[in-house]
Amino acid sequence: MDSPATFTSHGVEFDRSPEKFGWITESSDIRDDGKALAARMAQDGYIFIRDYLDKDVVTAARREILERLASVDEIETSHGVMEGIASGRSTRGSLPDTRAFGNDLRNGPALKALVHEGRVIEFYEAMLGGEVRPFDHIWLRNVRVGGATGCHYDVVYMGRGTLNLYTSWIPIGDVPYSDGALVILENSHTHDELRQGYGATDVDSGKPNPWGGWFSKDPMAVQEQYGGRWLTADDGGFRLGDLLVFGMFTMHCSLDNVSPVNRIRITSDTRYQLASEPADERWVGENPIGPEINKKPA
Repeated sequence: MDSPATFTSHGVEFDRSPEKFGWITESSDIRDDGKALAARMAQDGYIFIRDYLDKDVVTAARREILERLASVDEIETSHGVMEGIASGRSTRGSLPDTRAFGNDLRNGPALKALVHEGRVIEFYEAMLGGEVRPFDHIWLRNVRVGGATGCHYDVVYMGRGTLNLYTSWIPIGDVPYSDGALVILENSHTHDELRQGYGATDVDSGKPNPWGGWFSKDPMAVQEQYGGRWLTADDGGFRLGDLLVFGMFTMHCSLDNVSPVNRIRITSDTRYQLASEPADERWVGENPIGPEINKKPA
């Protein structure tokens, strides 16, 4: 996998000394042990399992997404659609309904099979110990070169139901560091001041932060204030088949997409909870309404 000389987010360079930067813990050894998974989540605020998802299912979702992007000339097909190389062009604006195209893009049957069925649901049934309800809204990200996600808690976007809610961040294809890999702030779920202040914010309250729901665009400033190392996957980044899960109070952001080949980062982040607990009404139902502000990519 490609590896840039420096790791940055919104142009801010990470301090990669051992005291400031490290690798997320793998939980492959407890992947089928529900009680151990729940304990690991409570301890670390996240769970990472290599090669957990059915790679054929992930590949089918990637093909579906990229073929739809190629249909509006956003993929450089001379490299092969599955490479996900941005063309720098688009005919999407000439469509009669661009919103309908976006809805179709994130609601394709192959993507739904990945995030609403199979191994993902099995994981949550084991960890939560009951019937699982995924949010109906599917967050599909296609992050171009130059894109990045600011530091944030997910709870500020979806905190009106149960707080026993979890995000599955799924690389739909390999995501090396150069393409905008996700990074997590170690122990950020344990900071009461952060949880009770920023973590009690609702982006639809009328008082969003300057960057919508993001806490900051400067990961080093966040680290200086709250401590902990920034963590990402070792061995070059995330791979097709990996599963990263974290709670609503785990601070995370992404590296800048600086792909030397102009590759689009294709990922999804969907939410899951026990079916018996209340769900945030903005994200469930046949046509979820979503938030009132413009969402930033995660």
